[in-house]
Amino acid sequence: MSDWYRTEWGSGRTLVLLHGGGATSRTWTPVLDQLAMQRHVVAFDFPGFGRTPFPDNVEFTTDWLLGAFADQLADAGIRTPVDIAGNSMGGWVALEAAKRGLARSVVALGPAGLWRNGMPPLLRAKFRAGLVGARLARGREAAVLRSKVIRTVAFSQIARQPSRIPVADAAGMLREFDLCRTAFEPILRVAKTVGFTGGHAITTPITVAYNSSERMLQLRTARDRSELPAHTRWVELPGCGHVPMWDAPGLVADTILLGTQ
Repeated sequence: MSDWYRTEWGSGRTLVLLHGGGATSRTWTPVLDQLAMQRHVVAFDFPGFGRTPFPDNVEFTTDWLLGAFADQLADAGIRTPVDIAGNSMGGWVALEAAKRGLARSVVALGPAGLWRNGMPPLLRAKFRAGLVGARLARGREAAVLRSKVIRTVAFSQIARQPSRIPVADAAGMLREFDLCRTAFEPILRVAKTVGFTGGHAITTPITVAYNSSERMLQLRTARDRSELPAHTRWVELPGCGHVPMWDAPGLVADTILLGTQ
């Protein structure tokens, strides 16, 4: 398959950043400067998201994605195990990477996959509603999102304070979400019945950070701890939504640096 799009900043020990479903590496923008002061930061776009095309004639599975991820690390000259931070779907992939020996440490911010019976129906409904909204705004994202009221409604599921997201970034994220539907549909089908399992034998440091204003991953249905190792460190990010980088970039960067030091 083609190379995954990636951007790189800074120097030092490598830190890989993995975005969430429906997003791109753009979501890491608020924390890049702080992370790059101490680390060589590499942010990927998953296949079908952002600038990485989704390959033809591929059946999406977590095993396929992890195999492709391992190949991309090797092609980029990144030695494994490597420190990985991921948000939402990216957090799930980071945990899978730890299970396969690819991760030196993991910081999972609001990770997906920690459900017992597949992705909760309400969460799937929220993603599908978002895809409808993105289609309705197609071609006029910036104009629509100049209204703080509309921006708040559009991004209230992922940020506690959507007004902090610049209009240009908000428009870009909405446009990228609209364009990812080809890849997102098979991911939603898989996640309907599959979650993260078998992590008890992981020995690498694991930090799972949930956000105090989380509106996507509910405590009762999507934050199961039973498949993670006993040494997992659980923290809360106060004042943050599902994609916490926009709400508290300093706190998120510190959390990542501490968990991967």
